[in-house]
Amino acid sequence: MKRFGVAVLSTLVLSSAFANLAGAQPGDIKVIINGVTQQYTQSPVVSQNTTLVPLRGVFESLGAKVDWDSKAKKVTASKNEDTLALNVGSKLAYKNSNPVQLDAATQIQKGQVLVPLRFVSQSLGAKVNWDQSTRTITISNQADGSTTGEANSLSSKPLTAPVTQVTYDTYYNDSLTYDDAVKLAIADSTSVKTAATNIDQAGKIMKEAGKNIDFVPAEAGDEGQDKAFKGYAQTNLNYEAAKKNLDMTKEGIEYNVKDLYNKLLQKQNAVKLAALNIEDAERKLKVAQIKRDNQMSSDYEVTQATNQVTQNQAALEKAKKDLDSAYVSLNQVIGYKPEHRYELKDKPVYSEFKDNVETKVSQVLTSSTAIWLSEQKVDLAELSLKLYNFNTAGNTPYEAEQLNVEKAQYATEGTKRQLEEAVRTIYNNIKALESQYSQIQAGLVSARSAADMAKKQFDVGLATELQVYEANLKVTTAEQQAEDIVTNIDTLKLAFDKPWAMQGSSGASAQ
Repeated sequence: MKRFGVAVLSTLVLSSAFANLAGAQPGDIKVIINGVTQQYTQSPVVSQNTTLVPLRGVFESLGAKVDWDSKAKKVTASKNEDTLALNVGSKLAYKNSNPVQLDAATQIQKGQVLVPLRFVSQSLGAKVNWDQSTRTITISNQADGSTTGEANSLSSKPLTAPVTQVTYDTYYNDSLTYDDAVKLAIADSTSVKTAATNIDQAGKIMKEAGKNIDFVPAEAGDEGQDKAFKGYAQTNLNYEAAKKNLDMTKEGIEYNVKDLYNKLLQKQNAVKLAALNIEDAERKLKVAQIKRDNQMSSDYEVTQATNQVTQNQAALEKAKKDLDSAYVSLNQVIGYKPEHRYELKDKPVYSEFKDNVETKVSQVLTSSTAIWLSEQKVDLAELSLKLYNFNTAGNTPYEAEQLNVEKAQYATEGTKRQLEEAVRTIYNNIKALESQYSQIQAGLVSARSAADMAKKQFDVGLATELQVYEANLKVTTAEQQAEDIVTNIDTLKLAFDKPWAMQGSSGASAQ
């Protein structure tokens, strides 16, 4: 009977709400809403003796719907019959059109609107507590049926199954599409400006060189005319090459922006997933603490769980830094300030890649600027050989001129092989990623089924919150892995279409 009682007690304890007890880094302000530790890109701050908290993260956790008008920099929140409105930079808010004086003006930091903590209780009637010693904000809205109180209490109230959701960088300065990013990058690129100047310069040189041409020589003859024509042929090639180079520079920028844009999407996913992993670790820590308090495990298990929380917190901090670096990298290319933040509007959607690799190889070999330029150099070398004058003293030996033709031909063949190899490699990489995507999708079917089953078992008391959360976390993790693969495929598709753009992207993006 005693053993049965302990088992029942353990089941009840493990089914209760798991508060997140893992502490924040020294100096950070921790926010706990209805027993769950929150994770925000911008932590709460204290400004002029007023504590400011991220509005959307807090309000949505309390059941409010939040909308953001980027042009007017206005936030509107609604819950039940109440509607709230406030403007960034103002110390005045409105609740159902009635003015509410704020302790401090609202502000934006790292893409999140911060509001005075007291506004949470003023607007939504939630209970708010600030613990100065631990720098912890505790918020609860028990009126809505939320569970609060001691973590170890055996409440008979029905629990709500947890979900894996986290909000980051919701309030952006503006939004950015891929096409707009490309336009901004081209407009800001000094490489494009230099390439355009080179066209103008090469055109003027070619025009001047053409003034000395009286006729097109069919073979070696008048040395002066031959030299003038070869010079004109070279300047004409330079002019055409300059025009091609401008196109290739823009194509390199298109690829570079695509790569940076998609990497930024992946870094955003990484931050969200890292935050969810922290919550998972904190829930496991709470379970370990409850089990230890009920003499079901030792301090060692608690220590291990605590270490895992610390590791996951470090992983989140790294993910945030990587996200900031991704923003800075793209901002540098499109001419934005490093701290500028925006919502990415274009998220790649999966579609099966059906291009034929042999057809693409043929297309690339006939449309590549690099191959065209190489072939032009062959023609120029052959022209020089054709107009070779054996009677001119000090000329390069004829055999050496013949070798120049061979070298140009070898260079052309080498360029063709490199591009053909690049096309085939990119194609194989895309197909490999598609296989991974298919495997993840197959796993998602099982993961979603398991999450649905865990929720049903939780509803009848046969599963714990932790089991539901972990089942949902597996789904979320797989979904974000699939999204990362889709963005990689999206980048490679552009490279497959114009493989020379990859080679020119680094140089094209140099400012």
